[in-house]
Amino acid sequence: MHPTDSRFPLRILGWLIGALSVLSFALPEGRSQGCVIARGGGQSAVSDGSGLLEPGQWQVNAALRWFRSDRHFAGDVEQAERKANGTEVVNQSYFSDVTLTRAWTKRLGVSLTLPFVHHDRSSLYEHLGNASGRRFHTQASGLGDVRLGANYWVFNPENHRRGNVSVGVGVKAPTGDYEARDTFIRTSGPTERYVDTSIQPGDGGWGATVELQGYYHLTGGLYSYGNAFYLFNPRERVLSTGFSVPDAYMARGGFDFHVARVRGLALSLGSRIEGVPGNDAFGGSRGSRRPGFAVAVEPGATYQWGAYSGTLTVPVAVHRNRTTTYGSVRAGDAAFADYTINASFSIRL
Repeated sequence: MHPTDSRFPLRILGWLIGALSVLSFALPEGRSQGCVIARGGGQSAVSDGSGLLEPGQWQVNAALRWFRSDRHFAGDVEQAERKANGTEVVNQSYFSDVTLTRAWTKRLGVSLTLPFVHHDRSSLYEHLGNASGRRFHTQASGLGDVRLGANYWVFNPENHRRGNVSVGVGVKAPTGDYEARDTFIRTSGPTERYVDTSIQPGDGGWGATVELQGYYHLTGGLYSYGNAFYLFNPRERVLSTGFSVPDAYMARGGFDFHVARVRGLALSLGSRIEGVPGNDAFGGSRGSRRPGFAVAVEPGATYQWGAYSGTLTVPVAVHRNRTTTYGSVRAGDAAFADYTINASFSIRL
């Protein structure tokens, strides 16, 4: 009987995390982000105690993410004429993160994340103009903004095996190129310019991160999970490009079901929200930015065998909104993707 023990509040929290996550099904149809870039997302949530590291243990995680954005929204209204007329912007983005984690104690871990990106952007308006009907590409690749963070389990894992909550803090260094340039085709001839802010490998500012994650074993093979991440970017803008250095956020939660007949297999269903706010929490908010957010339904699967683990999730959005920028009363437009593909593989050493 758990209602009378110290785990009861965690049990209630576990049900709430999972239940609130399914509210995204009630929102209007939408898609995932594209031109609205939320750089430097948090780590995947631990869905049960089997993912906890022992003191002195290391974990190496490789994560991949891909999306293709080509549908424009202003606010939450789709600009369908862009695609119908062939004037839409198309971003294809590939992200690969390598994270090295060391557990100093049962409760404290430190992680270093090395992100790498490749972006391809095609458009008409940035080159000869929409009226030309001619589409050209710009690209940017390389190291992104490196992140160093620490996570601490609030409750002692020895005494709280059924559920726990972790808090994390970190720092983001401006190691990614935030002044990437490529060739643009203009009526006067090819010219080199800064590529769009959505495909810059870095944002140009030192940042601070906060993160929460948690899990709870509800009943049988059913678990709830959740994690949330916020990136604070105090620098206002990059003077050379005029691009803003925006904050970013991500939150996700849902349910995991461990399949009894297939040892190590867990299927998940939850929701996810990520985006860029119009105004930063600290520092100024001027400069060119595309604020907005996307809410997605996120099915997935995880398979764990010994020290190895692999996860695949495919968030398909149910709402998207290109919000207003600093000092503006009217939302511009931004391209969003139909879905994203996220895959990761980890090994404990």
